[in-house]
Amino acid sequence: MLIDKKVTKKISFLARIGLTEKEEEEFSKDLSNILKWMEDLQKVDVSNVEPLRNVNDIELLERNDSEFSKNIEQEKLLSNAPQKNGNFFTVPKVIE
Repeated sequence: MLIDKKVTKKISFLARIGLTEKEEEEFSKDLSNILKWMEDLQKVDVSNVEPLRNVNDIELLERNDSEFSKNIEQEKLLSNAPQKNGNFFTVPKVIE
């Protein structure tokens, strides 16, 4: 399937890309080459190829979930706060 200038103009319009006449010709050729390459890839027999899950043979290590056991008193935490309001940290307003 060849991509002509009309299709390239439509694609550039939808993508909101302004193309010159020369760029339209270049893009038409490039897009046509990409589609030809995709057609070549479709001809390849991959029925005996196992799907690739990872490019490395490294397995991800998993750790057990464990409860956080270090409890710090709220008073001690709030003692380091530059500003506080009751039991909460006070921070500068970010969104106006």
